[in-house]
Amino acid sequence: MSATSYFLNTAFSGPAWLKWVMLVVIILGIGLGAIFFAARTHHDPSVYSPKLAWVRAWLYYCFVILFSWVAGPLGVVLDNPLIAAGRLQDTSWLIVVSVCWLVSIWGYVYWWPRGTLTHGRKLYLLPAALHGAFWGIAAGLLYLSIYAMLEQFAFPGIVNALLLVAILATYNMNYQVGWWDIFVSPPHNIRATNTGKVALSHQPFLIATLTLLIMYGDAGMFVLLSAFVMTCSALAMRFPPFWAQGGEQVSRDTAMGE
Repeated sequence: MSATSYFLNTAFSGPAWLKWVMLVVIILGIGLGAIFFAARTHHDPSVYSPKLAWVRAWLYYCFVILFSWVAGPLGVVLDNPLIAAGRLQDTSWLIVVSVCWLVSIWGYVYWWPRGTLTHGRKLYLLPAALHGAFWGIAAGLLYLSIYAMLEQFAFPGIVNALLLVAILATYNMNYQVGWWDIFVSPPHNIRATNTGKVALSHQPFLIATLTLLIMYGDAGMFVLLSAFVMTCSALAMRFPPFWAQGGEQVSRDTAMGE
C-alpha cells in the first residue's frame, strides 16, 4: 500500500477567520488557567470537584484545539465538506461509513454503558451532552494531529494507523487512568468490565474509523464519530454540571474501577 497524505502542508490552515477564533481560544485558556490556580487551593485533590473538572476539561480542550490548528487537521476539517462530492454514490464509502456508525452505536449506546456506574448521579442532559461533544471533538482532533505528524515520515496509511494505535495505548493508559478518570470524569468504572470496554467498544471503534481515515481521509466524519461516542459516554456516566456538589473520593483505584 502506497503512502497517502491528507494533512501535509496544512499547518495553520483553515478559513481566514480561524486565526481570530484561535486568539479567543488562547485568551480563554489563559483565563481558565488563572481560575484553576486560584480555585484548586480550596479543594481537596482526593475529593471529586465538578467545578474543577469542568475547568480542567476546558483547559485541555483549548490546548487540543490549538494543537490541531498548528498540526493542520482543524483547518482540514473546516475547509472541507463533511461528505465530499460523489461519496453518496460510492458503495464502498457507504459500507465503511455504515460500519463505523454501527460499531459506534453498538459500542457506546449499548455496550459501554453496561459496564459503567453512575453512583446515583442525576442526569443533566444539556451539560453532559455539551461536555461529551467537546470531549469527542478534542479526542478526534488530537488523534488526527498525531496522525498528521506520522504522515511526515511518508509511511503507508496502515503503518501510520498502527503507530497511532500504539501511541494511544500508551497515552490513554497514563492520561486516562492517571489524570482524566481521577480529576475530570466522576467515578464510573467497573474493574471487571474495563477489558470488555476496550475489546468491544474502544478497539472496534478505532479500527473502523481509522479504516475510514486511511481509505478516504474523511477528517470531518472522523471527528463527528468521535463526538458521538464521547457524548454517549458522558451521558452514560451522568457527567455532572459544574454547579453540582460532587464529593466522591477519587484516586487511581477509582479510575481503575470498583
